[in-house]
Amino acid sequence: MPSADITPIQIERAMEQLRQEREVFDQRKAQESRWFVLRLVMGYSSVALLVAVIIICGVVMFNSQKFPEFTVKAAGAALFTDVIGLLISVWKIVLRPDSVTKLAPETKQPLTNNNDQKSHRS
Repeated sequence: MPSADITPIQIERAMEQLRQEREVFDQRKAQESRWFVLRLVMGYSSVALLVAVIIICGVVMFNSQKFPEFTVKAAGAALFTDVIGLLISVWKIVLRPDSVTKLAPETKQPLTNNNDQKSHRS
């Protein structure tokens, strides 16, 4: 039997609050999905970029007699800095556990029946 102290206005407010909490949860869920896709794309593109840099710098460094000394040194420096920079940026942006948001319920109050609370207190 429902409690007599709940008014229709309270029920309507509770329903509106629940609707808004669902909206917030759905919005966060959609944003998390988009961030996941972005992280995935960044990860794959960084691997492709790293492979391209390694190939270009490798060609220059292994054929060092065909290139000026400055170009060979620049290729070595570019390879080193690109690998280090890429690893650091991928770790900070994509792989760091703190960057991953965790979805959680948005409800402020536990969903319990007033009669259940009264019977547990007795």
